[in-house]
Amino acid sequence: MSNDIWSDLIPRLKRDLESRVRGDSLRRDDDAWITAASMIRRYGLVIPYTHSGLTQDDANDIVQDVLIKLQTPGTLERLEVSGSPTGYIAVMVRNGATNLIRDRRRKSAFEEPLPENIAFVFEESDSETGDPKRSVRLREALTHLSPDERTLLRLRFWRGLSIRQISEKTGISYSATAVRLFRILQRLRTRLGAKM
Repeated sequence: MSNDIWSDLIPRLKRDLESRVRGDSLRRDDDAWITAASMIRRYGLVIPYTHSGLTQDDANDIVQDVLIKLQTPGTLERLEVSGSPTGYIAVMVRNGATNLIRDRRRKSAFEEPLPENIAFVFEESDSETGDPKRSVRLREALTHLSPDERTLLRLRFWRGLSIRQISEKTGISYSATAVRLFRILQRLRTRLGAKM
C-alpha cells in the first residue's frame, strides 16, 4: 500500500522540484512534500526504540535530513528505481540514525580530559601543593605548542567550554576542533612521558 503511495508521490515531487528550479510558484505541490514528510515520519517514530541513546528530537532531525536529501533529483531518481520506495526510505532513516550514533561516539572519543594537576601551570605562581619539577616539565612542554594550541587548551580546560562551544567561538568546525585538541593532548603526553 505505501509503495503505491510513493509511486504516485514521486512524480509529483519531481514536478515540484522542476517548478521550483524554474521559479514557477503556480505549479508547486506543497501537499506532495507534506505527504512525503508524513510517510517518512512514521519511520522516525521508532528510532528512539530501535537505536539506543537517540531521542525523538534526534528522530525529527533525521526525518528532516531525509526530506532534504529527497529534494535532489538524483535521490528521487534512486527512490523511484529502487523497486521498493518504502524500503529505500526505511534504509535512509536507519542509516541516518546509525550515522548520528557513530558521529557521537567518534566525537566523544576526542573529549579526553587533561590530568587534574595540569591546571596550575597557567597560574601566576606554582601551587604550594604542586610538584615544582612537574610544573617545570609541563611549562616546557607547553612552550612547544603554538599560541593557537595553547588557546584551545585554555578554552577547553580552564574556561571549561565544550568542544561545540569552542567550535562556535573560534569558527573552526566541531570535528577539526576535536581533532586538534586530541592531537595536542597526545603531543603533551608524549613529551611528558609516563611520569605525568
